[in-house]
Amino acid sequence: MSSGNGATPTRPAGQSGGASQLMTGALAGGVLGLLAGNKNARKFAGKTAGTALKLGGLAAIAAVGYTAWQRHKGATAPGLQLPPRDSGFAIEHLPSGPDVLARGVLVAMMQGAKADGHFDAAEQTRIFAQIEALALDAEAKAFMMDELSAPQSMARVTAYATSPELATELYAASLLAMDPDTPAERAYLESLARELGIERGLAQEIETAVRNEI
Repeated sequence: MSSGNGATPTRPAGQSGGASQLMTGALAGGVLGLLAGNKNARKFAGKTAGTALKLGGLAAIAAVGYTAWQRHKGATAPGLQLPPRDSGFAIEHLPSGPDVLARGVLVAMMQGAKADGHFDAAEQTRIFAQIEALALDAEAKAFMMDELSAPQSMARVTAYATSPELATELYAASLLAMDPDTPAERAYLESLARELGIERGLAQEIETAVRNEI
C-alpha cells in the first residue's frame, strides 16, 4: 500500500532494535506524551481505565483503526473494540512486525504534529530535551531525533502503509498528533487520506473514534 515514491521504512521488516523499546505499553505512552500538543493526544497518553488504552499505545491505535473500519462497514461497535487475533489489525500478526509498526506510528505522529506549520525550533528543542530523559537506547534516540528534524513529507508516512489496515492505523496516529482545526491541518489530513487510499467515510469514522472514544 506504499505510495510508490521510493521512500522506505527506517528498519526493514523482521529486524529488531530500538523500536522494540518504543512498542512497549509504558514507553509508547511516554512517547505519545512527548507529542501531546493537543487534547486528543493528551487524553490518549493519560487515560488509565477502560478500553484498549490499558494495553499501551500500539494496541490502542489498533483498536481505533479496527473499530473505525468495522463501523465503516456497517457494524455497530459500542466503544473501542480490540481486533481479533486473525485480523489484519492484530499487532502480533502484522506482516512487517510490531517494531516496524512502532516506527511507522511515531513517524505518522511526528508528521501530523508538523502539519500546522508551528513545529518550530523551540518546540523541537523542548521535545529533544525530553527524549534525552527517557530510558531509550542510542539507536532509539537517534531515530526519534532524526524524524523530529526531518522535513514534512507524506512519503515518510506512506512508506509504512503496506496494507489497508496499516494505512488506517497510520492515519489515526497522524490525527492523534493534532487538533485539525486549521486549514493547513485539514489539507494535510485530506492529502494523507488520499495518499493512503483511505475512503472519506472511513476517515470520518477514524475521526469519530478519536474524538469520542480516546
